Amino acid sequence: MTVFYVALGDQGQAGPMIGCGDSIVATETGPVIYASQVEAAMSDLLENKDTVHGESGLMNALAGSNLRYVSSSVSGNTVTVELTGDLSSGGICDDPRIIAQLTYTAMVAAGAGEARILIDGIDIGDKLSQK
Repeated sequence: MTVFYVALGDQGQAGPMIGCGDSIVATETGPVIYASQVEAAMSDLLENKDTVHGESGLMNALAGSNLRYVSSSVSGNTVTVELTGDLSSGGICDDPRIIAQLTYTAMVAAGAGEARILIDGIDIGDKLSQK
């Protein structure tokens, strides 16, 4: 199973570049038995409350949030993931980190080219702009 974390300040060298000169980096977990790959990957990501992912040094921008997976669906090339709970962002640089961790994890798990993340029915971009 693939879950994404953030390489701080590496200017896109370890993966696709996201806001503030960071990279979003794929990590692999051990084998997991699941009914829904999206649910398994998203739940694994959201349940990790460590700020730093293992010994990799990769950052988990979602560590301070209390989000839970509700459901997901795929339409065409887009996966839509519904989450519920409280979203916590450290500010302008954390916002793109949070969005990237969630969207890349959802896209890879669903085999989709785009992801739409909703928190309590509100698009994540709108949710973060309300903070």
